[in-house]
Amino acid sequence: MNRRKVISPYFQHLTQFFIVVILGVIVLGILFFLNEFKLSSFFPIKTVRVYGVKQLDHQAILHAVQPEMEQGFFGVHIDSIRDRLSQLPWVSTSYVRRNWPDRLDIIIYEKKPLALWNDRSLISESGELFFPERIDHLDFLPRFIGPNGTQMEMIKYFHAIDRLLQPIHAKILSLELTSDLAWKLMLTNGIIFYMGQQDVLTRLHLFVKVYPKIIGDHAVDVEYIDLRYSNGVAVKWKSIKVGKNEHGKEAK
Repeated sequence: MNRRKVISPYFQHLTQFFIVVILGVIVLGILFFLNEFKLSSFFPIKTVRVYGVKQLDHQAILHAVQPEMEQGFFGVHIDSIRDRLSQLPWVSTSYVRRNWPDRLDIIIYEKKPLALWNDRSLISESGELFFPERIDHLDFLPRFIGPNGTQMEMIKYFHAIDRLLQPIHAKILSLELTSDLAWKLMLTNGIIFYMGQQDVLTRLHLFVKVYPKIIGDHAVDVEYIDLRYSNGVAVKWKSIKVGKNEHGKEAK
């Protein structure tokens, strides 16, 4: 009479447990083996392609990501590369991806400078201050001069003033907010405006309306325009030329 050997469920579970453990040890051993023999040396990153760069130097980008590239195609950490790139002054955001078998693609979106800030740094369209190594080649940008912490207010006034100046086809060269919070404006045609603290935009708007009659084609003859008067403006001419305020009165 044949007897069947009965295996208890407990023993079956115990056997399965040991099999899983053994497989886990094997997998860990393989990973350790691959690590010891430097998988990166078998699958190195040979090419880095960078897109979207205008201000950044390619060598600065490669220098920033080089430590991660040494990990090879499978070992490279994408998030670490993005963190390194974010430390470069011009980088707003970046996207990184591996491209089989040996390429790394980097797409960079640079910050868009709106103006020079106190001749030492740049201010972006979002109001962020950043400090590139060189800004001398960006002298075509308007200059903002003001106390730290007033960036957003200056951006607001810059855009508002820029819109007001459109009818006279003038552009802002510099915008200054002094320590006593008074506004000073210089245009690319050389005219300086002293605008004070109160009703700045309203006074400028009224003057722009009479600009063709008072200034016209004689912008080069104007030293400055003072809008700080409650009932008119004062025009300081470089010569003896006579202008008129908004009430038709002569102003020198």
